[in-house]
Amino acid sequence: MNPHTVCGIIPARIGSKRFPRKPLAEIAGRPLLEWVVRGCRKSKTVGRWIVATDDRRIGALAHNLGVEAIITPRTLKSGSDRVAYVARGLSSKIIVNWQGDEWLPDGRPIDQLVDALRRNRKTHVATLARRLDPVEAKNPNRVKVVLSSSKHALYFSRASIPYSPNRSSPALLHIGAYAFERQTLSQFASWSKTPLERREQLEQLRLLEHDVPIVVTISRVQTFGVDTPADARLLERYLRRKRQ
Repeated sequence: MNPHTVCGIIPARIGSKRFPRKPLAEIAGRPLLEWVVRGCRKSKTVGRWIVATDDRRIGALAHNLGVEAIITPRTLKSGSDRVAYVARGLSSKIIVNWQGDEWLPDGRPIDQLVDALRRNRKTHVATLARRLDPVEAKNPNRVKVVLSSSKHALYFSRASIPYSPNRSSPALLHIGAYAFERQTLSQFASWSKTPLERREQLEQLRLLEHDVPIVVTISRVQTFGVDTPADARLLERYLRRKRQ
């Protein structure tokens, strides 16, 4: 696939309730957003990266890192809404949404995501998952997904799904990254929040509640979502161990 047909957008907002100023938080000597941008730019399939943010300090950091930044309204409620706002001015056929708080070592998960969308021609949204330890599955900050036999998402939840009576079976962790066909992303952003989306506080349920299939590809690459200051400390320890 010609990389110029794919644009990557990194939503990064300043006002996270669980972790204010998160994209600017220093982790192992660099702002979190810098770690994310460095990994994203190693993708072989994405020819252009844009940071979508509601704060000029984050925009300035993005420019210093060599990527574009677009300031979006603070009224936008989700990362994908922020991505859709930026995508309106693009001509790229595929839009990758890689969250600004999801550390990645290199571009392999992004390339896998784009490949999954390209191979599933009847599906217009792709996302990622990986195996999750049963103990971690109880953490509501870790979003779980269950799949159909064709590897499409049946449901996403903060609860531990599927039910495991002996708590020994691994779950699937949803990695909050997406590859959208641009028209589907635009349609998603035009819809109001849906009941399950409001209940779980998970934007991807808006797609399922409108019967939009989401293909899920299983990644073996270790990524690291930073939702809270405790997660930032865990990532810092992980990165420092890698340097040793």
